[in-house]
Amino acid sequence: MTISDGQSSIFFKALPAGLAELSEDLFPESLSSVAILPLATIDQLTGQDLSLWLHKKEREQLTALTHIKRNREWLGGRICAKEALHIFFRKQKEMEEPPPYPQCRITNEESGRPCFTEFTGNNFLLPELSITHSKEFAAALISPVHCGIDIQYSSEKLLRVKERFCIDGEEQLLQHTVPQLSILSQLTLLWTGKEAVKKMLSPGGIPGFHELILQQLIPQDENNALLLFSRTNSPETLLPVAAGILDNDYCLALCCRHDTTSN
Repeated sequence: MTISDGQSSIFFKALPAGLAELSEDLFPESLSSVAILPLATIDQLTGQDLSLWLHKKEREQLTALTHIKRNREWLGGRICAKEALHIFFRKQKEMEEPPPYPQCRITNEESGRPCFTEFTGNNFLLPELSITHSKEFAAALISPVHCGIDIQYSSEKLLRVKERFCIDGEEQLLQHTVPQLSILSQLTLLWTGKEAVKKMLSPGGIPGFHELILQQLIPQDENNALLLFSRTNSPETLLPVAAGILDNDYCLALCCRHDTTSN
């Protein structure tokens, strides 16, 4: 998908069909919307371009971010969130035309969780938001319910810190259910799944990696799988996650709150 403002174009990557179908099957009432952005596509944006995407206070905040990498990731996440919000609004039959991007402002809760806090000229209830970025991509997920999304590049670093997020039982389950994947891809799949759940649960306090246990992994096709997690303090409740291996050494996982999910 390409968004053109007349002077520059921003290219969004589509959520792979298999992963989109799995997500819709798992969370049919979530009305979730996803935007994925290659960060290279925003590197040449001008101040005028940014005025078409960012709220005035967001432009001021961006100017204060002097670290290039942080600036790029912050901007990419905001643009993804604005586009995902427009996708979400277009799904609402009562709204004929989504409001302009700059009317919407994104800030952070005390916990660090991103949220919509202002939409000039509108009085509707704003949805929940989750933002993620890794290496050359950013992504955002919008839903009326608590949600979480994570994208992760398959970095060798995950092998070095495996013990921080993966227990022996989970590693054995991964090797048994998706043996066609490399160990690194298996670990990346697990990492993204746990990160997505952590973000979904964050309004009630962010759980640690070892508080989330992978109980089942059900492959859907060559690249996508249903991951089912439990919490150590609530082992009877399973938390479903749609996760997939993208075609560029990244994994992406997303989840939305069920009525039975504890916050």
